Amino acid sequence: MSQHPTGPGPEDGTASQARPRGGSRGRRLVLAVALIAAVGGGAYGWSHGWFSPGTPAANAQAPQRQARVAVLAAQAVRKPMPIRLEALGTVEAIVTVPIRSRVAASIDAVRFADGASVKEGDVLFELDARVIDAQIRQAEATLARDKAQLDKVKRDVERYAGLAARNTVSQVQLEDARTAVDVQDATVEQDEANLQALKVQRGYYTIRAPVTGRMGVAAARPGTVIRVDDILATVRQTSPIYVAFGVPERYIGDLRAARDAKVAILLQGSGERVEGGRVAVIDNTVDPQTGTLISRALFPNADERLWPGTLGSVTVTLGEQDGVVAVPAEAIQNGQNGTFVFLLDGDVARVRPVSVARTVDGQAVVTKGLEGGETVVTDGQLSLREGSRVSVKNQPRPAAGS
Repeated sequence: MSQHPTGPGPEDGTASQARPRGGSRGRRLVLAVALIAAVGGGAYGWSHGWFSPGTPAANAQAPQRQARVAVLAAQAVRKPMPIRLEALGTVEAIVTVPIRSRVAASIDAVRFADGASVKEGDVLFELDARVIDAQIRQAEATLARDKAQLDKVKRDVERYAGLAARNTVSQVQLEDARTAVDVQDATVEQDEANLQALKVQRGYYTIRAPVTGRMGVAAARPGTVIRVDDILATVRQTSPIYVAFGVPERYIGDLRAARDAKVAILLQGSGERVEGGRVAVIDNTVDPQTGTLISRALFPNADERLWPGTLGSVTVTLGEQDGVVAVPAEAIQNGQNGTFVFLLDGDVARVRPVSVARTVDGQAVVTKGLEGGETVVTDGQLSLREGSRVSVKNQPRPAAGS
């Protein structure tokens, strides 16, 4: 039976010394692989832009460099600017008359086409007037009879006056004859009044246009039996015509001082612009709910380009203001603290708060914040902030008309 040695033999000792040498080579191999991986990863990341300028890694090794923002700019200028009001307007007929019947009758004829243009006095409807015509003839006959009777009693007075002078008839008979003349004279006057009333009523059977204008659609046709006060049609005066619009109460003084202010309207839908209006009517009260004053401009409208009920944008030119600062409207920006512009200080953008009174023809009138001559940014503001460096793509020039 063989025995195994209890202590380390030569073979064991050799194994013990070989393991440390093998482990050192392994560690060196691992470090070499890690170094190769790091170098390869860095090269891969650089080639894919992981360490491009602007990244933390690049910024740690390179100085900060701010990119310039490309913008468009213009100059703020002092120049005369018109004082204009912008409002929503409605075209209104100056006169709108419903055509009503004043008698009960049947319609004999309609003398206009639906929607036709008519002149004052034109016949619109003819009603059946046979009954009233008969009453007029009867009244004329009664008047003729009573006038003949009046002539008779006047002759009696002349005869009694001659007889009374010869004492053939009494004075009482003469006075009775004169009284008969007065009574018959009153009867004739009554007959004449009755006849005149019938003739007035006869006029109701021929319905005429009360104004020059445009007719609507007839509500009754020939043969229709109508009653008193029935509406048969509507006529609207279209030339001249009103355009009604609301004016903020702060402009009441300016509007009253410019009663003949020029007015134009841009019609909705067609986009047609109609000029030639003048402020003609200013209402006598301000609406307390809206704070506006209703005004009306008068347009000749000979060509009927304006139609009752049409909506449009009204422009009222009250005058002209000299020496105001104007910038393109696109330069004005809105922020939490109000309106502002980006002002160019060399190639650096600065925020400048401003106050804007109005916008006219694409130009904003600045009442506070600019003195004129400054260069303001008109495009590219979304990429700007206080202190941003800019690159102006155009040559800033004063606005047209400066």
